[in-house]
Amino acid sequence: MILSAKYIKACALRVGFHDCGIARAKALEGFREHLDHWLDSGHHGTMAFMEEHREKRSNPQELLPDARSVISLVLSYKPTQTLSCATKIATYAYGKDYHERIKSLLFQLIAAIRESYPDFEAKPCVDTVPISDKWWARQAGLGWIGNNTLLIHPRYGSFVNLAELVTTAEADHYDVPLESRCDDCTLCQQACPNGALRTHDGVPMLDARSCTSYNTIENRADSLPSQLHTRGYVFGCDICQNACPFNRQTPPMRDISDEQIDSLSKLIDSDEATFKKLTKHSAMNRIKRVQWLRNIQFNN
Repeated sequence: MILSAKYIKACALRVGFHDCGIARAKALEGFREHLDHWLDSGHHGTMAFMEEHREKRSNPQELLPDARSVISLVLSYKPTQTLSCATKIATYAYGKDYHERIKSLLFQLIAAIRESYPDFEAKPCVDTVPISDKWWARQAGLGWIGNNTLLIHPRYGSFVNLAELVTTAEADHYDVPLESRCDDCTLCQQACPNGALRTHDGVPMLDARSCTSYNTIENRADSLPSQLHTRGYVFGCDICQNACPFNRQTPPMRDISDEQIDSLSKLIDSDEATFKKLTKHSAMNRIKRVQWLRNIQFNN
C-alpha cells in the first residue's frame, strides 16, 4: 500500500494535530550509541524502564515487524494562561492528561486515513510505547533536537507533545530531517539552575538526576536532593523552555480556562480525596500525594 503523504498530513490537521511529518522506518543513525551512553552513564537516574527495549527504541521494525513508515505528529500545548502563584506546575500538565487526548486523536486519524485506505493498519504510539518520539519527529522534518534536549518545532517551539503511527504502509514522499537552528545559543543551558543540560559528541544530553522535572516526578525517594534548585516548581519544570527564544515567539495553542487554573490552585492545600479527584484525568496522576507534599515542603 502506497499512501499519499499530502492526504495523511491533511487528515492529521483535520482531526486536530498541529503538524505531521513522515519518515522511512529504519534504524535511527547514531541513536543507539547515544542511548547506550546516556544509560551507561546513569543519566536516567532511577527510571529503570528506560533500560528496557533498547532495540525497539532504536528501530521501529523491532516494534512492528515489516514497518515501512513512521507518521510523526505534533500537538502544541503552550497555554493561553498560567498559574500566577509562587507554586509552579509544568504547563504540559495543565488540563486533561495529554496521553488521553493524543490517543483519541490517533484513533481519529487512523479512521480518517481509512476513508481512502480501508486496509490501513498502524500501531499508535503515545509516550508509553518504547519509541524515541523526539528523534522520530526530527527524522520526519518536524524540528530539531534543541540544546534543551527537546524537539524544537520551528513554529511551536518545544512546548509540544509528540506521537506516532508506525505502519507497514509506504508513503509516496518522505520528509527530510532538519538541522539544528540553535546555533551558538545556550540560554536554556544557562537558565537551568542545576546544570542538568549537557552535550556528548555534539548531541544535547540531559542528566536527569540533576533535573527538577525528574526529581519532582520520577524520583520516589522520601526527600529531594538538598542541592536541588526548583525555583518554585512542584511538578515538572519549564525553566529551560521559558528561556528559549523560539518559545517566546510561539503562539499559545491550548485554551486553558479560569476554572482549570482554579483547580490547579486548589491542589496546593488539597486533602487526599481532593488530590485524587483533581489529578485523576491529568498528567499529574504520575505522582502520589505523598510526593506532592514532599515537593511542596521542599519549596517552603
